[in-house]
Amino acid sequence: MLDLKLPQFPNTELHIALFEEVANVAELRDNVANLPYSFIDARSVVSKEQLLSAIYRALIEKQYNKLRTMTLHSEFILCLSPNSNIGESFKKFGLKEDSKAVIVLKATTPDETFDKEELLSLMHGKEVEFSNEKLLSYADINLIKKNYKLTGFEPESDEDLSAALVHAIQLRGL
Repeated sequence: MLDLKLPQFPNTELHIALFEEVANVAELRDNVANLPYSFIDARSVVSKEQLLSAIYRALIEKQYNKLRTMTLHSEFILCLSPNSNIGESFKKFGLKEDSKAVIVLKATTPDETFDKEELLSLMHGKEVEFSNEKLLSYADINLIKKNYKLTGFEPESDEDLSAALVHAIQLRGL
């Protein structure tokens, strides 16, 4: 699990976990609105930078009272998307029926606590290291290129692909 505070948002702590072989995706999907987490299909993420770009964008939206969704956790998923359609964002980046690798994101403020044991009991899967290497092993590059409308784009490296995705996230809505 990756626990971090972003220097620009010192009152928010982030907890990011990656699970594989998740067996209760249907249950999680049914209860996603009632759970204080973001659940992201790992096939749609290639790097920590891509995810952190969406997190930064969502935190900025929150800071300026511009959230488009009901919660910060749903805003994280919207901010992964290169467009502003909330429903489409959840279809492309949220849990799918066949999701097996899942990124779980929890944001807390100083008056909130994070219970890792609660998260571990919720997830029926194996927690693995949250790293670029692991993310790349789950990433569906063709799906990602389709989601971000990068047809014809052939990155020279994983870093080039990650940069293109970060740019798409930052340019959304401009």
